[in-house]
Amino acid sequence: MRRMISRSMGVLCAGIALGSIVAARPSPGRRSTPPAPLQVSGQTVYNDVCAVCHQPSGEGNEEMYPPLAGSEWVNGDAGRMVRIILNGLTGPVEVAGVEYNSVMPAWGATLSDAQLAAVATYVRSAWGNKGSAVSTAEVTAIRAAGRSRTTPWTVRDLMAATVTATEK
Repeated sequence: MRRMISRSMGVLCAGIALGSIVAARPSPGRRSTPPAPLQVSGQTVYNDVCAVCHQPSGEGNEEMYPPLAGSEWVNGDAGRMVRIILNGLTGPVEVAGVEYNSVMPAWGATLSDAQLAAVATYVRSAWGNKGSAVSTAEVTAIRAAGRSRTTPWTVRDLMAATVTATEK
C-alpha cells in the first residue's frame, strides 16, 4: 500500500511538472515578450535596510543613529547622500544640531543602482523632506567615479569630495 501511494504521488508530481512546462511554453506562432522590469520601491528598500537604525518614522535613535526626517544631510546635496549610502559614514556627524558618533555601514555592494536611487528618492521625499528625486543614472555615475574608495566616508572627506564633484 505504501509503495502504491508513493508511486502514485511520483506520477502525480511528474504530471504536474510536465503540465507546468507545457503550459509555460508559448504556443506555436506566438512570440513571447520579456516581462516588464520590476519597479523598485524605495519604501520597501528603506524598510528592509534602513529602518532598523533610522526607525520606520525616519526619526533615528537619539543615542546612536541620526534622524533622516528633516535632516540637512537628506535635503541637501543628493550626491552626498548617495555617497554615504554607497560607502558608509564613520566618525562624528552633526544632524539638526546634535552630534552623533557611530558608523553607518556601506550598502554599495548590497544595493543595485536602481534600489539605491529608489531609497534615496523615498527618504528625500518622506516625513516632510523636500529633496529632489535621485535617478539611477546619477547613482551609476557616482558609483563609477568612486569605485576606488574602499573605506567609509568621514564628514571631512565627504565635504571635500562633494565640493570637488560640484566644481567639475
